[in-house]
Amino acid sequence: MDPFDALLDVTEKLLGPTGCEWDRKQTFLTLQPYVLEEAHEVVEAVDADDDGKIVEELGDLLYTIVFYGKLGEKNGRFSMKEILERVKEKLIRRHPHVFGETKVEGVDDIVKNWEKIKAEEKKEAKRESALDGIPPTLPALPRAQKILKRIQRSHPSLLSEEKETATEEEIGDQLVKLILRAEHNHIDAESALRRALSRLEATFRQVE
Repeated sequence: MDPFDALLDVTEKLLGPTGCEWDRKQTFLTLQPYVLEEAHEVVEAVDADDDGKIVEELGDLLYTIVFYGKLGEKNGRFSMKEILERVKEKLIRRHPHVFGETKVEGVDDIVKNWEKIKAEEKKEAKRESALDGIPPTLPALPRAQKILKRIQRSHPSLLSEEKETATEEEIGDQLVKLILRAEHNHIDAESALRRALSRLEATFRQVE
């Protein structure tokens, strides 16, 4: 038995009649915090460049996903097979330069193809705005980058963009200074950014 199948068997045992009482009480909603926690711990391990921790935290994150899949099977909603098939089909569909006949010249072409295919998929899902599909529960900073990227791609004139080059260290230092400025003025930086995004999103949707 390969390690993945062995993990599935362990999960089934935990969720079974003779398994763990805590595991059997979990629901899709009660597992939500663990998805976020485990993902953040993976990021922390990668930042620390600690292979042992990376392996451990990736395992914890993988188990959370497997737990969801097995819980879906237990409740008759979907199966692990459906999850695996869906992501496999998506990867094949979005990489026509690997699995099809599409010709590309460099990473820029690959990204453009990916975005084009993704946009076609979302049209089928009847999305009305370029900003639809960005999770509202994302922290303000990663949500800001996603929103700005999509606005930049479709209506760049709405943004007063500074195109000067910068390193990761320089951007990090500037963000620290901006947060410190917010602290000195008793302003919650997360809330300020979230409200600024709401105003920008409202303006963008009106333009659309």
